[in-house]
Amino acid sequence: MTSLDQGMQRVVARRQELARRWDALRNNDLLALLVVTLPGLMWAERCGLFVLDPDAQELWLEAGTDVMQRQICVDLEDSMVGACVRTGSCINRSGLEHDDGAHQQAGAALDYVVSTALTVPIQAEDGEVVGALQVLNRRDGQAFTAADQAQLEAVAHAIAPSVQAMFASRRLQQRSQRLDRTIAVLRDRLEAMRPGHSFRTFEPAALAHAEGFLHHRWNGRCYPPFIDQRATAHLTQTWDTQAHDVFLATHQKVGTHLAKKFLVELVRANVELPARHPMADGDIGHGAMPWPEVLLSQETPGDWEQFLAATSDRLRLWYLHCAVDDIPCRRIHPQTRFVVAIRDPRAALVSQYFFWLRHPLLQVDPELDLDRFAELFVQGDLYFGNYFSHVRGWLKPGPRLQSAQICALRYEDMVERKHETVGQLQRFLFPSADLPSERTEAIAAATEFQAMKQGITANPGSFHLNPKLYFRAGTTDNWRQHLSSRAEALVAAAAREQWAGLEEHPLLRDYLKAMPDL
Repeated sequence: MTSLDQGMQRVVARRQELARRWDALRNNDLLALLVVTLPGLMWAERCGLFVLDPDAQELWLEAGTDVMQRQICVDLEDSMVGACVRTGSCINRSGLEHDDGAHQQAGAALDYVVSTALTVPIQAEDGEVVGALQVLNRRDGQAFTAADQAQLEAVAHAIAPSVQAMFASRRLQQRSQRLDRTIAVLRDRLEAMRPGHSFRTFEPAALAHAEGFLHHRWNGRCYPPFIDQRATAHLTQTWDTQAHDVFLATHQKVGTHLAKKFLVELVRANVELPARHPMADGDIGHGAMPWPEVLLSQETPGDWEQFLAATSDRLRLWYLHCAVDDIPCRRIHPQTRFVVAIRDPRAALVSQYFFWLRHPLLQVDPELDLDRFAELFVQGDLYFGNYFSHVRGWLKPGPRLQSAQICALRYEDMVERKHETVGQLQRFLFPSADLPSERTEAIAAATEFQAMKQGITANPGSFHLNPKLYFRAGTTDNWRQHLSSRAEALVAAAAREQWAGLEEHPLLRDYLKAMPDL
């Protein structure tokens, strides 16, 4: 590792520590409750909590409806919120859709028109104004009333101690911003020395087997070294998913990128995405549909916040490779949805073998043969844990997930029954909308193997792998050309043992019936 890499890791670690300290300070649960309940209480469309930074002569948005922390910063001198804080008095305005100002600029960035606004100051114990609370667009189109003002002032008084704590600790945010600028400079220097999208690895990392597989452990399972355990721990302790979050959950090499393409194209067909949205142009890479632990490991808390901000008011897509017990969040919203993709374990084995053998960061012995890999595969101590247990866990999840939150797909159906796959996903994600047949045809065509490979080769976007190396076959039975009868027998025995009781599951039944007799 170069000194520049080491310097980058040190700075990112400091930035992550500041993010952890701020999350502990800001009272996430209180602010989440505020955002969920205040619009209904005030009969408003949106709300926002602003904290004063007197050094920068601005206020930053700490929490609000369909926005993220610091997504909006307003000037102390030239904004409604600033005027409220400067004067320490309520500002109640209507007809704002006809007036220029900071509200118009912020609204344009969010594709939102502000017509009425009520803003009240938040005062510390000594009377100093430390922030402001604002509600926008009374639902009946009328101006906010004196009773509304009294109600909002009561809420502002109730949350004042938490806002005062954030105001007093604002230097944490200032330091975070400085570190974000330092990280941007170091990233530019690193990109000048290595190809884009190269991943860093993190300690502690060790070889899982004599044949390699550099890894670390999380909940006893094997995970790749480019995931920082500190990032996973931070997400597990602080991140709550939202109602508009959709996760693709797969083991590795079971059609992840194909499923991502289905999902991205389906969202684009159903949702009007603003230009700022990372999926607007059809990108399926990390920048548009991130892997949470990798995003926070390889990038910074600032990049994480930027992604959340860019997708705050639309459907947001993620993908996971972890076991269902390792979902890296504190709480799962009951409306969060999961699309689970699985594959014939014989095909998954072969595809994983070639992928991990070629991966530049995993230190897999280039002399490793497929029969030996098959032994490791059925033993289950490889990346993301035992394949059979992984599938079973996602198809039969515990109490954190309800069956209505899950839509399960087979890779073979995504390849051979594309129209049916589009229909299944449409009913799951957009049950009240009909997809025109021409859009279904377009999505089916866009998810053909050669179309995907050629498209990503020509316009990779934020796709982080070389498609010439990692788009291998795109068929459902290529494994037959590689897998020995001995290796196939090992897989059959493991599948029958570990999927016992699921023999008639509609997604597993055909796999098990096709396994050879032992």
